[in-house]
Amino acid sequence: MSTSAELSASVVKKLKTFLKQGGEHLEAIDALVRRLGADSLNTADLDLDGPKALRFFADEVDHQSIGKARKWVKSLDTYAAGYLPPSLRQRVTRHPDGSTEAESVPAVIDNARIAIHSRMETVKHLVGTAAPTPPGPDRDSAGGWQHIRELGLLENAVLDGYLATIRVRRTVAERRSAIAAGKELLEATMKGAIRYADPSASGFEKDDLPKLWTQLRGLIQEDSAISPALGGKDLGVSKVLKTMSNIVAGVTETRNKVGYGHGNPEAPKGLQESHVVLIIDSTHTLTRFITARLNEKYS
Repeated sequence: MSTSAELSASVVKKLKTFLKQGGEHLEAIDALVRRLGADSLNTADLDLDGPKALRFFADEVDHQSIGKARKWVKSLDTYAAGYLPPSLRQRVTRHPDGSTEAESVPAVIDNARIAIHSRMETVKHLVGTAAPTPPGPDRDSAGGWQHIRELGLLENAVLDGYLATIRVRRTVAERRSAIAAGKELLEATMKGAIRYADPSASGFEKDDLPKLWTQLRGLIQEDSAISPALGGKDLGVSKVLKTMSNIVAGVTETRNKVGYGHGNPEAPKGLQESHVVLIIDSTHTLTRFITARLNEKYS
């Protein structure tokens, strides 16, 4: 992964300025969301049906939160094109720029957030200030699984839907639903990761989890030039990665046997909270590995 050692001091200084500005634009967007009535900062909580949507456009006239954010994205991309070598330039500009037309105000806001946040994460890696995001105590609540949100692999509303199902599991029926949601979340993340690593990829949308994992591993595999303990076929991390294949298969089989989705006529006997924990925590670990590798190779 490239570091600040490959960039001149003046370029690093400028990129750090962009980082500071990006943070300010994210704060401005948060302020916009509050002004529109969502103190939670979750755009899913905005009530902007019908005439109420005009509030956003009026606010944009006064504050230009989204317009200024898009200008920052364009400025960073232009700077990258002029001052970064092609490989590093592509790592910045590969992200969505947030300028595509969206059907709703929440989507416009989320697109701007993703465009800024993804570029900031890339720049942090380029200047050597990136740090992993630890899982918080409210990991499975709305706003959780931030590692997936940071790369925009799933739409926030989709991810929050899965998490809402995952965190309610008092009864056998709810545990079955949680396991099914965990599997669907993993599948959606893998599909998003494949598109992130290779925007031209196609034909995988209906593949099952093991096939998706095989394709994704080919895109995020270890560099053959690193220590054999990390990149070799039979040593160290490679052995752990092989167990990941078992996890993928296990999550799929568990969902097929005890989760919803295959028309099982009877509830499984003995399905406990511990079984759900195993599936959800395995999914969380695997998705964190996937996003970490995407950051290292493509951010």
